Amino acid sequence: MNKWLKPILALLVLVAVIILARYFHFDEKLIEIKDWIAGQGVWAPILFIGLYVIATVAALPGSVLTIAAGALFGSVVGVITVIIGASLGASLSFLIARYVAKDAISKLLEKNEKFQKLNKLTEKNETL
Repeated sequence: MNKWLKPILALLVLVAVIILARYFHFDEKLIEIKDWIAGQGVWAPILFIGLYVIATVAALPGSVLTIAAGALFGSVVGVITVIIGASLGASLSFLIARYVAKDAISKLLEKNEKFQKLNKLTEKNETL
């Protein structure tokens, strides 16, 4: 029974997200955001990079934004925009995890034996 719990929960979360997206007309909101960004002229790629950074930090899938970047800006500018947004988002996520959330996560995992081994190996091999 336990092996079915995670897939069932994942399916329930997916169904809930789909229902909420339809209830709140998420598709219309995305079109509004796309149109708004497209209307910002030279600031559009910078605004899009900011949106991509926020989505990355929030752990949202980047595939939809990546496709949107290509549709909004074309191949070359779209790729450059996505690379910058994804890189800044990943860097910001790392900094948050390293300096803001490290203690809270450590407290949550301090009784986990595998985490303790990994933490000791990391501390032993740190060169900073």
